[in-house]
Amino acid sequence: MNMARLYQTGSIRKVKRASGIEVWEWRYRVKGKMRQQMFPVADFKTEKKLRKYLATSITELNRKQEEEPERIIKTIGGLIEKYRKEKLPNLAKSTRDTYESTFKAQIIPEWADKPISSLRPMAVDKWFSALEVSARTKAKALSLLKLLLDKAVYWEIISDRLNPLRLVEITGATKPVKPIVLLEPEQVTALISSLPEPYNIMVMIGSCLGLRVEEIAALQWDDFDFSEKTVRVQRAYTHGEVKEVKTVASLRGLPVPNMLCDALQKYRDSVTSPWLFPNARHLDRPRWMAIALQNHIQPIAEKIGLPHIGWHSLRHSYRSWLGSGKATLSEQKDLMGHSAIATTMNVYGGTKIEQMRPHVDAVADLLQPKQTSQSIQ
Repeated sequence: MNMARLYQTGSIRKVKRASGIEVWEWRYRVKGKMRQQMFPVADFKTEKKLRKYLATSITELNRKQEEEPERIIKTIGGLIEKYRKEKLPNLAKSTRDTYESTFKAQIIPEWADKPISSLRPMAVDKWFSALEVSARTKAKALSLLKLLLDKAVYWEIISDRLNPLRLVEITGATKPVKPIVLLEPEQVTALISSLPEPYNIMVMIGSCLGLRVEEIAALQWDDFDFSEKTVRVQRAYTHGEVKEVKTVASLRGLPVPNMLCDALQKYRDSVTSPWLFPNARHLDRPRWMAIALQNHIQPIAEKIGLPHIGWHSLRHSYRSWLGSGKATLSEQKDLMGHSAIATTMNVYGGTKIEQMRPHVDAVADLLQPKQTSQSIQ
């Protein structure tokens, strides 16, 4: 005989979390299994106010008991949990890794148990003032908090139309963490001559074409047309994952100089993988370029007297050499694979002091007092 199912409202009790914050614990059953949700006491001063808030969920729970009612999200930790489940899996692995690192290191320890309403400009500014990390790390945390609030509006968890964290600014977030190292062509030539294969070929590609390191790692032999002396840059390898290039502008064809073509064709005989630089143990995937730099290229660079270099040193130097030649800014932008000329001008490369000297001297000549016939007498 079918018996009427009992109407349930669940039980509510006040508990204190390990962090010291008091919360209401709402417990109810779904298919005979106990479920629970937490709500900050700061948001609901009395049990009566919480039950009023839960009325819709309780009705839905009893109308269709075979399904768990949609979780009511009130804390930042709950918002992070929803974002991890619904949005994070769709992002590139490098982005997922960056977001997870920021969640675990900065956001969760401070904000997980706090209500979403606590994310206000003054509170976040105060937190940043006490946070002992770099400006760039703070900027990443702020960007992620803004993203979470935007999603909270989209999911109709909160009703704010304007994200309040847009009023928060991080000073110095765009400053380079390390000084830019620019190399002379002669220094790179000496480095290439001192390196064995395949590291000399890596450096040659970076300095002749100015590619990003993830683009160098992802090069395949089929990307090259040696008869036309061109290469098609169309993928990147980063965080152990092959993916699309950084932007639409990064998807580009480039001319390959004769010296690089000759070196690549000689090197090709020693490679049996479709990748230019395959992993030593797994020929079906690219090599880790960070290890190649640290264990092979940097020690040789130091030995021959070069400054401490990174992969981006080659790209910055390439832009500097382009700027001192006849390439227009538009051509430099396309060669670098930038979406905007502003990036080419303001971020990459630079001009060495000796290259600037003639221009400074020319201006000084204009300021020299002119000799007149009177002064000669």
